[in-house]
Amino acid sequence: MDETMIVTPPQICDYADIALAHEQMRLHLACRVDRCVWKTAAYHTLVEAGRLAPQTLAPRERAAARGLPFPPLDCESPTGAGPTRQTLREVLDRLSELALPTSSADSDGKR
Repeated sequence: MDETMIVTPPQICDYADIALAHEQMRLHLACRVDRCVWKTAAYHTLVEAGRLAPQTLAPRERAAARGLPFPPLDCESPTGAGPTRQTLREVLDRLSELALPTSSADSDGKR
Protein backbone atom coordinates (compact mmCIF):
# COMPACT_ATOMS: atom_id res chain seq x y z
CA MET A 1 0.00 0.00 0.00
CA ASP A 2 1.52 3.32 -1.09
CA GLU A 3 0.55 6.21 1.14
CA THR A 4 1.69 9.74 0.46
CA MET A 5 2.01 12.21 3.30
CA ILE A 6 2.39 15.90 2.64
CA VAL A 7 3.75 18.01 5.47
CA THR A 8 3.61 21.79 5.34
CA PRO A 9 4.75 24.30 7.94
CA PRO A 10 1.99 26.27 9.67
CA GLN A 11 1.07 29.65 8.24
CA ILE A 12 2.34 32.73 10.06
CA CYS A 13 -0.49 34.88 11.39
CA ASP A 14 -0.91 38.59 10.72
CA TYR A 15 0.30 39.37 14.24
CA ALA A 16 3.82 38.07 13.67
CA ASP A 17 6.51 40.54 14.68
CA ILE A 18 9.10 40.79 11.91
CA ALA A 19 11.50 42.85 14.04
CA LEU A 20 11.32 40.23 16.80
CA ALA A 21 12.00 37.47 14.26
CA HIS A 22 15.12 39.32 13.07
CA GLU A 23 16.25 39.75 16.68
CA GLN A 24 15.69 36.05 17.44
CA MET A 25 17.75 35.10 14.39
CA ARG A 26 20.58 37.30 15.71
CA LEU A 27 20.30 35.95 19.26
CA HIS A 28 20.23 32.34 18.05
CA LEU A 29 22.90 32.76 15.38
CA ALA A 30 24.82 29.68 16.54
CA CYS A 31 21.66 27.53 16.77
CA ARG A 32 20.44 25.24 14.02
CA VAL A 33 16.92 25.75 12.69
CA ASP A 34 16.12 22.07 13.12
CA ARG A 35 17.21 22.05 16.79
CA CYS A 36 16.02 25.40 18.18
CA VAL A 37 12.32 26.23 18.43
CA TRP A 38 13.03 29.97 18.67
CA LYS A 39 15.13 30.01 15.52
CA THR A 40 12.59 27.80 13.73
CA ALA A 41 9.74 30.20 14.53
CA ALA A 42 11.84 33.21 13.51
CA TYR A 43 13.00 31.51 10.30
CA HIS A 44 9.47 30.59 9.18
CA THR A 45 8.22 34.08 10.07
CA LEU A 46 10.90 35.70 7.90
CA VAL A 47 10.32 33.28 5.01
CA GLU A 48 6.54 33.89 5.08
CA ALA A 49 7.13 37.65 5.22
CA GLY A 50 9.42 37.45 2.18
CA ARG A 51 12.42 38.69 4.19
CA LEU A 52 14.41 35.46 3.84
CA ALA A 53 14.75 33.02 0.94
CA PRO A 54 15.23 29.38 1.95
CA GLN A 55 18.31 27.53 0.70
CA THR A 56 17.81 25.69 -2.57
CA LEU A 57 20.51 23.10 -1.82
CA ALA A 58 20.51 20.65 1.07
CA PRO A 59 23.22 21.09 3.74
CA ARG A 60 25.02 17.98 2.44
CA GLU A 61 25.07 19.41 -1.12
CA ARG A 62 26.36 22.80 0.10
CA ALA A 63 29.12 21.10 2.09
CA ALA A 64 30.12 18.94 -0.89
CA ALA A 65 30.24 21.97 -3.20
CA ARG A 66 32.62 23.68 -0.78
CA GLY A 67 34.72 20.57 -0.15
CA LEU A 68 33.69 20.36 3.52
CA PRO A 69 32.96 17.20 5.51
CA PHE A 70 29.33 16.52 6.39
CA PRO A 71 28.19 16.66 9.10
CA PRO A 72 30.58 19.42 10.21
CA LEU A 73 33.30 18.20 12.54
CA ASP A 74 32.31 20.73 15.21
CA CYS A 75 28.67 19.62 15.13
CA GLU A 76 27.36 18.46 18.47
CA SER A 77 25.61 15.13 18.49
CA PRO A 78 22.18 15.15 20.12
CA THR A 79 22.37 14.25 23.79
CA GLY A 80 18.87 12.85 23.94
CA ALA A 81 18.17 14.75 27.15
CA GLY A 82 16.39 17.62 25.41
CA PRO A 83 14.97 20.73 27.04
CA THR A 84 13.21 20.54 30.37
CA ARG A 85 9.43 20.51 30.60
CA GLN A 86 9.55 23.99 32.17
CA THR A 87 11.60 25.35 29.25
CA LEU A 88 9.14 23.92 26.72
CA ARG A 89 6.21 25.39 28.66
CA GLU A 90 7.87 28.84 28.71
CA VAL A 91 8.58 28.67 24.97
CA LEU A 92 5.00 27.63 24.18
CA ASP A 93 3.58 30.34 26.44
CA ARG A 94 5.73 33.00 24.79
CA LEU A 95 4.86 31.78 21.30
CA SER A 96 1.17 31.88 22.26
CA GLU A 97 1.57 35.46 23.47
CA LEU A 98 3.20 36.41 20.16
CA ALA A 99 0.44 34.74 18.14
CA LEU A 100 -2.43 36.52 19.90
CA PRO A 101 -3.31 40.15 19.22
CA THR A 102 -2.83 42.56 22.06
CA SER A 103 -6.08 44.13 23.17
CA SER A 104 -7.20 46.68 25.69
CA ALA A 105 -8.08 45.59 29.20
CA ASP A 106 -11.23 43.49 29.51
CA SER A 107 -14.09 44.24 31.85
CA ASP A 108 -12.20 42.81 34.87
CA GLY A 109 -9.26 45.14 34.21
CA LYS A 110 -7.06 42.18 33.24
CA ARG A 111 -5.10 41.81 30.01
